[in-house]
Amino acid sequence: MVHCDLSLALRLERAAAAQGRDYVAAHRSVYPASQAAYVDCAGGVAAFIDEASPLTQIRGAGTAAPALEAEVDAVEAFYEPLMAPVSFTLAPFADPALFTFLSRRGYEIGAFENVMIREVAGGGDDPETVEASDAGEWPLAMAQAFFEVAAPGGLELARTLFALPSAVSLIVRAETTPAAVAQLDVRDGLAVFQCDGTLRQFREAGLQKKLIRARLALAARRGCDLATADTQPGSVSQRNYETCGFRVAYTRMTLVKPCF
Repeated sequence: MVHCDLSLALRLERAAAAQGRDYVAAHRSVYPASQAAYVDCAGGVAAFIDEASPLTQIRGAGTAAPALEAEVDAVEAFYEPLMAPVSFTLAPFADPALFTFLSRRGYEIGAFENVMIREVAGGGDDPETVEASDAGEWPLAMAQAFFEVAAPGGLELARTLFALPSAVSLIVRAETTPAAVAQLDVRDGLAVFQCDGTLRQFREAGLQKKLIRARLALAARRGCDLATADTQPGSVSQRNYETCGFRVAYTRMTLVKPCF
C-alpha cells in the first residue's frame, strides 16, 4: 500500500505544476494568438490561460520549495495586468509560511479537492473504450459532458486539453454517439486520470468506472506504478474512484484573492 507522506506529495505536486506549464504550451499550439503564459512560484507554477479558465491557477507552490513573500508579490504582479483572479491550490504539505502570507493578504477559501491514489494493478481492456483521434469529436463531447452545451469557453478548454502531448484522450460511444470521455496523462510513471465526463443522457450507466478500469490497464502498459485523480469531496466521482480501489491521499485547498 502506498502511504501518504511528503515524498508522495512532492511527486503529485510536481506533476500538477508540470501540467500547468504544459497547459500553457497546449493552448498556444491551438490558439497561436493566445496570451497564455506562466511563471514559477515557490517551486510551483502560476499558469494563465485566460481570465475565466479553470486552468488559470497556481499549483504545486510551497511543497517542493519554501515560500517567500516576495514570490507572492511577483505572482500577483503577473496576474494583475491580465485581469485574472489569483488562485492558489495548495497541498497540506505546503510551506506553512505561504498560508500565513495569503491569510495576511485577505485570501479566502474557494474550494477543496481530494487527491485520490492507488497502485497501478488490475483493470482490463474494454473494446467499447477507444482512443479518440478526432480533434473535433472529443472536445465537443467533453464540453457537452461538463457544461451541458458546447459553449465557446468549454470548447476552448476541451481543445486545450486534447492538445496535451503527454495525454491520451479516451471515448466511449453508444453505437455511434459519444457517451463519455476521459484522459490519461502520463508523467514519469505517474498516471494522472482527468477529464472524466459523461453526457447527461448516458449517466448512471457505469461509464466512468468503465473508463477508470480502461485507464488502469493502459497505465500498466505505459509502465506506470501509481495512478491519481482529483475529485470533489463526497461526489459521485469520488465514490466511483473508491469503488475502483482508489483512496484519498490528502485534500487540497484553493485560496483566492477576493476582488473588490
